[in-house]
Amino acid sequence: MSLAHRLPLILTAPLLLLACADGGDSSHSGGQGSSPTVATSVTTVSGSASASDTSDSAPEPTGGSGSAEAGETGPATTAPMTGEATSDDPGSTSAVTSASSTTSPVTTVDPDTGGSTGDCAEIAEKAMNKKQPADIIFVIDNSGSMQIEAASVKANMNAFSTKIINSGIDVHVVLISAISGSTGMCIDKPLGSGGCPAKDTNLPKFLHINDEVGSNNPLQKLLDHHPDWKDQMRVDASKHIVVVSDDDSDLAANAFDTAFKALDPSYKDYKFHAIVGAKDSGDVLWCVSDPVCCAFTAAAGKVYLELINKTDGVYGDLCKQDFTPVFNTLSTEVIQNAGLACEWAIPKPMNEDVIDYDKVNVDFNDGMGNVLPIGKVDSPAACADVVDGWYYDDPNMPTKILVCPQTCAKIQLAPMASMAIKFGCETIIAQ
Repeated sequence: MSLAHRLPLILTAPLLLLACADGGDSSHSGGQGSSPTVATSVTTVSGSASASDTSDSAPEPTGGSGSAEAGETGPATTAPMTGEATSDDPGSTSAVTSASSTTSPVTTVDPDTGGSTGDCAEIAEKAMNKKQPADIIFVIDNSGSMQIEAASVKANMNAFSTKIINSGIDVHVVLISAISGSTGMCIDKPLGSGGCPAKDTNLPKFLHINDEVGSNNPLQKLLDHHPDWKDQMRVDASKHIVVVSDDDSDLAANAFDTAFKALDPSYKDYKFHAIVGAKDSGDVLWCVSDPVCCAFTAAAGKVYLELINKTDGVYGDLCKQDFTPVFNTLSTEVIQNAGLACEWAIPKPMNEDVIDYDKVNVDFNDGMGNVLPIGKVDSPAACADVVDGWYYDDPNMPTKILVCPQTCAKIQLAPMASMAIKFGCETIIAQ
């Protein structure tokens, strides 16, 4: 069974940042009389681990400490954390976890040759885990029969986004819908800019693409406007689509699913949600029993219901008209599915004035004794050619380390995951 399939779904893990520098021996660093505090345990990377140790990426979603002598190549162990996680929400991944700044000698092993690459000094620093950001695209039908629905959506947008932001999640919201007219949408502060009715875009949190959305083309409009909203999407963010319509889509569910995933590799695990009708006038008995709801629904949103089932999304009943409960459920869905953000600021190693960015390595520890050295790739595009990988946000002036989508999926499935960012040893290149 692969690592990805063994890992549970909820992430609450601490992040441990490790730095290592060339040279030094097993008893001191920086000369006699100036040796730093020695940790009670050290990290040893087994020669059997490599950047290609795992062959499976994470499945599609459906809804110890120890000690070792320097130079050993036994099972990997991690220096214990000395601080306690603190957060108002015990399940929050944004809790701060502290570790005393300690240095210990550690021998690293080349995963390809099994030979020693030299002694490095291990440093544990304070770190803060971030929740995974969320990118949400709303497409609102502007047909003439949508006046009441448009007003309900507008009334809920600020409460919806505020709840997500207050949970510690960095959210980007895109709205595709006409601004003016009886079914137009213009969002007030704090999500919008306060410039209604002329303009309400408020970057980076909120982008409004002003276009008339018809009864049957919300999905096609979303695809057509990809050049306009793609810069709002972040590679490590969860992706959510919300359609509100009283009709069905001309574009089939499978056709949209294939086209949307093809736009970018980071879109593949998107969630689709919709507020639509489940029945229409074709169901005569239903229309007799509920004529008001029947009048609200031009056609059952069968395509949207299929996409909801395909992605384990949230269904909202168009007939309710008051969409507050649906938006509450949507915001809760976004919050509960936020795992660990798959990017980390590059820490400055202790006693190091300059970082050699060609001597940085990243290890993933699943918290169950499995340590995976992750190889570096040159760019996000190169992620498609490797099993796992990481890359710099800017190859020339790096400030962050990010992992490939398939590696991010594994991290977000691990309840006790941590990342080790190590300095001083030649960078392992992903294969």
